[in-house]
Amino acid sequence: MKKKRSLGTTVHISMISLVVFTLIVVSATMVFRLYVIKGTLIANSGKLGERAGEISSTSMAAEVDAGLKRIVTDQADIVDSNFAHFRSSVELIASDATFLYEHADEFGRFPVEEPKAENEGKLVVHVTHSEKTDMEDPAVIDELGLLGNESNTLMSTHAGNPAMAKCYIATESGLMIEADRDSDDKIAEDGTVKFYEASKRPWYIGTKENMATYFTNVTPETSGKRIGMMCGTPIIANGEFKGVACAGMYLDDLDEMVQSTKVGKDSISCIVNNNGQLLFSSGNLPELMITKENAERDLRESDNKELADLVRDAVNGMESSRIIELDGETYFVAFASMETVGWSFVIMMPQKVVLESTNELLDEISAMTRQTEVATNTALGRLLFGILLIGIAAVVVASITAFYMSKSIAAPLRDLTSKVRKIQGEDLDFEWNEAGDEEIQTLAESFHNMTIRMKQYIDEVTRVTAEKERIGAELSVATQIQADMLPRIFPPFPERHEFELFASMDPAKEVGGDFYDFFLVDQDHLGLVVADVSGKGVPAALFMVIAKTLIKNGALMKRSPSLVLQYANEQLCEGNEAELFVTVWMAVIEISTGKGLAANAGHEHPAIKRADGKWELEVYRHSPAVATMDGLKFSEHEFELHPGDLLFVYTDGVPEATNSNNEMFGTDRMLDSLNRDPDADITQLLRTVKKDVDEFTGDAPQFDDVTMLGLKWNGGQE
Repeated sequence: MKKKRSLGTTVHISMISLVVFTLIVVSATMVFRLYVIKGTLIANSGKLGERAGEISSTSMAAEVDAGLKRIVTDQADIVDSNFAHFRSSVELIASDATFLYEHADEFGRFPVEEPKAENEGKLVVHVTHSEKTDMEDPAVIDELGLLGNESNTLMSTHAGNPAMAKCYIATESGLMIEADRDSDDKIAEDGTVKFYEASKRPWYIGTKENMATYFTNVTPETSGKRIGMMCGTPIIANGEFKGVACAGMYLDDLDEMVQSTKVGKDSISCIVNNNGQLLFSSGNLPELMITKENAERDLRESDNKELADLVRDAVNGMESSRIIELDGETYFVAFASMETVGWSFVIMMPQKVVLESTNELLDEISAMTRQTEVATNTALGRLLFGILLIGIAAVVVASITAFYMSKSIAAPLRDLTSKVRKIQGEDLDFEWNEAGDEEIQTLAESFHNMTIRMKQYIDEVTRVTAEKERIGAELSVATQIQADMLPRIFPPFPERHEFELFASMDPAKEVGGDFYDFFLVDQDHLGLVVADVSGKGVPAALFMVIAKTLIKNGALMKRSPSLVLQYANEQLCEGNEAELFVTVWMAVIEISTGKGLAANAGHEHPAIKRADGKWELEVYRHSPAVATMDGLKFSEHEFELHPGDLLFVYTDGVPEATNSNNEMFGTDRMLDSLNRDPDADITQLLRTVKKDVDEFTGDAPQFDDVTMLGLKWNGGQE
């Protein structure tokens, strides 16, 4: 900018001229002219403030609109991933049932009991059937016994999905094998089991017609107590339609799934189904509160035309944004589709929250206008005092002086106004290189600085808000999924005294890639799994959920560890565009004898302690990690546990824990820690190892998850 000149200098020139020429009339005229200029200055400053406010509001609204579209798309994808997990669980049930039908001669027949009143509230598997089904028919009896093999799969699938109300298999013969906690609803007043016509239910009809995975609209359950939605997958064996695998979710359980989707101060998150009905809302506006009346009402018929048009566009599959009025307040709104169920996710943000920065800008402009007015009044006071003392100045010189002062103040102000009016849309640049009074130069410099801060503020708010909400929602969903999937009740099998079992997982970040699992394959076989998924964040957490489910379901089909890993590898390689993989150690132990089979897919070597010995690494040749390549075969080896033997399995977070000197904990320190207290129970043993790892790393950050599983073998019992 050019060199500044103060208004005081201009006043001093006028005073010298007035002393020389002393003309009262001309001086009075000049004073009047200056008062007019002062009024113009203040008025134009106000207009400049209004114009700056309009420009700031328009730019901020445009940036928020674009950012809100990105956020709602991310949030819709996160919520939709929960439905995708729900769908994959149903498809796994159908896949296992198809395998049973196609290999019926390879499986035994297991009974499935009818519902019993004493099982109300317990998660059990029971069978009901259609009125037309002949339960004395040998073919029906054989089919029921074959599907009895699915009992463990149904139970584990239900337990691994917190939002799942029930899961079941319905066959063309009229059988209905179901895992839920509602046994009492299936028993009539006279004590007989109610008939269930699965083939007439919307989920069965829709799945059979589409011959693909199918989500129903909101529908009441058969008992009429609650409403929810169902997901069905056809069971097709050897080209023949055998029935439908299905699971249901109650709408009131949907609330917990989307609690993490609130994206900012006073924002509202909603889910609307394809019938225009409100399924979820985090707000308290009358039209968007979760009430029975609102849940049954089609919002496309709302008296609020803007809301009705918004819901209509969302139901039609559009992804857009707009501004609407609700309950006397203006909201920025964006919505996006959720592909898995065909519903729409809506985010609303109050306009007043978005425009807070604009109001702050207007306050700053008003303050500068007041400062300019005070400076002008001071200069005019000095000028009046000089006129009274000096007298009447010469007409010609006074006229020239008045013209000079008018030009020195009004012309720069007109130029300033013209430049400010050019600030529109995304063009927020402001430059001032004109000469003028100090106060005008100060005002121009303030406008220049404000446009710079305005652009920086808009960019920073958009970036920080989108990134913070995306990461927060993603980590919340992944943490919840991972926590629900790992068994955490110890002792896990209090009625079994042949062994003692304890496990722990300490994630390095909010989301971990490790997991462990243990389960009874049947009454005489115990399954153990410890695994480590590559990568971090939500993709690794979801990959962990799928891998854990596949491995457990494969083991429950009574396959050997090598075949279980082969089955999981084939499923995980399909569509693995992220190229994630998982290292796995898996074993199945015969409880009555202590004999076992183990497979190691790229995992750490386990440690074993015989009853009369010390802890040592059990080293066998590794197979490749699971999901690294399609068509892999996995080797397995036999081992045997004797009474008093202990087994310790872990992930690389234990030996690779690093201290501030970049030294690793290593397997030698791990074995020393295990051997320190040979008489410690299995729970204390794992805690001792974790304590030693923490003391070794000290203040150094934990870079990897620390997962451990310990087993003490007490010996088979009659």
